[in-house]
Amino acid sequence: MPTTRGWLVVGVGVLLLGVGVVSQYQEVALLGGVAVTVVVLAVLVVGRPAAVHVRRSVPVTRTSPGTAVRVSLHARNTGRRALRITERVRAADGERPVRLRPLAGRASADAEYRIAASRRGVVELGPLRSGRSDPLGLASARRDYGEADRLWVHPRWEYLRAVPIGRVADPDGAADGSPAGTLTFHALRDYVRGDDLRHVHWRSSARLDKLVVREYIDTSRTRVCVIVDDRPTPGGEERLDEVTGAAASVLATGVRSSLHCELRLASGGARESTGGLPPLLDLLAEARATPAADLNAALTLARARPAGDTAILVSGALDGADLRSFARLADRYAGLVAVVVGGGERPAAPADVTLLTAGDAAGFADRWNEAPWSR
Repeated sequence: MPTTRGWLVVGVGVLLLGVGVVSQYQEVALLGGVAVTVVVLAVLVVGRPAAVHVRRSVPVTRTSPGTAVRVSLHARNTGRRALRITERVRAADGERPVRLRPLAGRASADAEYRIAASRRGVVELGPLRSGRSDPLGLASARRDYGEADRLWVHPRWEYLRAVPIGRVADPDGAADGSPAGTLTFHALRDYVRGDDLRHVHWRSSARLDKLVVREYIDTSRTRVCVIVDDRPTPGGEERLDEVTGAAASVLATGVRSSLHCELRLASGGARESTGGLPPLLDLLAEARATPAADLNAALTLARARPAGDTAILVSGALDGADLRSFARLADRYAGLVAVVVGGGERPAAPADVTLLTAGDAAGFADRWNEAPWSR
């Protein structure tokens, strides 16, 4: 394929060829023909690069900003001609090629390079690109080989003092959001086909003239829902980095405290802590400021989920309407906490919502740890 320089030579050659033919200047026409012919020959000489077999080794799939990760490559050239090889690395701050030593014909080589992402995001390593060009730079050919590997760069986070629970579990089974199925009595409900007949409350059934069963809940398991607002804000991706860092601190503390945590993005992504903390941090690493993100829709989906103990909304900018929408979760969650990281004016919060504001994720941790949370 001609390069930019090659297309310019072709264009000049065609122009000279046309001028020479029209004006009957054979020397000009000959010069134009030579220019076009040289480019065609360059394309034929470069040809199609031979296949390269590549194997990439990355010691970790998750890291934190600023931490260097060593990537190892083993490449084998199946052709007879030497190739230039380049590793494509795409991160949150853009794409940059990592140029490696040329690979001789029929040769194998090992190479290493280090990558240290400066910010949260997902880094794509590869595919490996091989190429060849002519000495004049008129034509070049490139091919990609191998799969691309992903490296998740998690937001910076720290453990907090505690995560508030709507109400402390008590022996009477009044803990909010507890799932059914254990030995603590919670309430009576109508019989549903398939219920254990041993749970039928016969005295109440006789009085109500219908079958009712005892419902049992697990008072030791609590559920925390963290909603991250990934709508665009004046601070851009840098502010979203601070927002995800604050959310990561809440989730890490909740998982360490054996709470069942659920993470929801305003743009639609969602995960639960059944797989531990890393999958939750992966989703935060993938978060991008999304113009189509709908916070009201995310709150509606959270409201459709089983009742929980605490809902925590983390955002880079909230207004009164957002907080009023969040307050509608009060009938599903005993505790509502809204966090604004990096925002300007402090919005007015409804009575059911506890509002915290901070300039960045570090300031959020200080404010959070100073709050009189009860467990």
